[in-house]
Amino acid sequence: MRRLVGFVVVAAMCGFSMAQGVRSLGMAGLVLPGPGAAYLNPAYAAFPAGQYGTDQGLQLPVGLLGLLLRPESSPLPALRNPSNLTAETSPFDLLTFYDQFTHLNEFLINPASSRAFINPNTGYPEIQINVDSSGVQITDYQGNPINLDLGLGAPTGVTANKALTPTPLFRIPFSLENSLYFDLGLFVGGFGLGLSPNENLRQALRSGQLQPSTEYALILNASAQSGISLGFGYATRLPDLPIPDFGPAKLYIGARGEAFYGLSYLEGNLSVGVQTDAQGQFDPNQPPVYRGTVFYTLPGNGNGFGARADVGVVMEAQGTTVGLGIRNALGFARWSGTELRWDGSSSNPTTNQGERSSFGFVPAFFLNAATRVPLEVGDLMLGGDLGYEAGLYGRVGGEYSVGPARFRAGLGFDNGFRFGLGAGFVGPGFTLDTALTTHRAPIVGNTVFGIALSLGLAF
Repeated sequence: MRRLVGFVVVAAMCGFSMAQGVRSLGMAGLVLPGPGAAYLNPAYAAFPAGQYGTDQGLQLPVGLLGLLLRPESSPLPALRNPSNLTAETSPFDLLTFYDQFTHLNEFLINPASSRAFINPNTGYPEIQINVDSSGVQITDYQGNPINLDLGLGAPTGVTANKALTPTPLFRIPFSLENSLYFDLGLFVGGFGLGLSPNENLRQALRSGQLQPSTEYALILNASAQSGISLGFGYATRLPDLPIPDFGPAKLYIGARGEAFYGLSYLEGNLSVGVQTDAQGQFDPNQPPVYRGTVFYTLPGNGNGFGARADVGVVMEAQGTTVGLGIRNALGFARWSGTELRWDGSSSNPTTNQGERSSFGFVPAFFLNAATRVPLEVGDLMLGGDLGYEAGLYGRVGGEYSVGPARFRAGLGFDNGFRFGLGAGFVGPGFTLDTALTTHRAPIVGNTVFGIALSLGLAF
């Protein structure tokens, strides 16, 4: 079990998605048409590079400044003396550290903080659970109700997103002849950790009343996976397609197959609750009720494998490009490992060998578009994307270019509202880009602002 906990921690720390460039972050994470979007739409592998610009610089790990200089997120005291982190006077906040560590390419201005739950009079976090004959209340130290729908990432396992695997942390592409290509990838992600009340507890929190002979529970969902992937793809441009009143349209198509070998996997759904008696009261001597399952795979204790097929099409007409990609048009995934099961009768689970598998058409869609509008002074590029995987997301943004200067802005929704502002400068032999970004804070849910920076040099 200790190995399982270690795997969860590693997956949590490595579970951030493939880093977006500073140019994209300045437009709220907008994905523009081009070869850089080939993972989402394989037809873009044949699309001309640079038509809508590219992220030219190396993104600088400015988040290290937050880890080194901000006491709330600095691990340096632990290196000198681990007891410093648990001292009453220690400013270190594990949630602040986690938020900054998983955004190393951004310096977070107001990272997530668990101080919202800390009573300044005692210096300790206080979450008050009041249960009496009138009902149940869960509040902070000031008596304010706490939203129990908390989470990190989005729990997504085979049961939820079927044969899809997380976006690789990195991919190494190789071009072949005759419009063929392949790539190697390493994925460590799909991490999610969620805590929410069951429907009985949710109703009790709304009404303030308890029902007799009813189970009230908190449900914990968790997921993570890691492995290696190998993809083969084909993309080409077809003959121009004549469109009445629009003229000829350029058409690109692509297909990609990806196979993976899984090393580690976690998928859990566990509830911990208590049961009221016939009078609607809690017996303080009654043990908690555990229900649910935890399935995990570790090297030497199982493995995973699978394959999927992706397809895509791109059309360009009158200076506007539209692309549609469908990942997992057909897919298969199977994981073998150990399953722990609680049936409510005991806190000790039964242990058995188990597996998780899926097969079929469970697609993830990605649609994006962009156009360039020449102005009397400068040039304007506008774009948007819309996708569905574990949930719906979308972004719109644009970039105004005048001389060597670039100005960007964007709005979107992706696990919460986000926006971006950015600027860039193209000089002789170098490029410099910066962006103001946002993301939703883990657990506490407020909006976190960050600053990203990239620098490119030409020799």
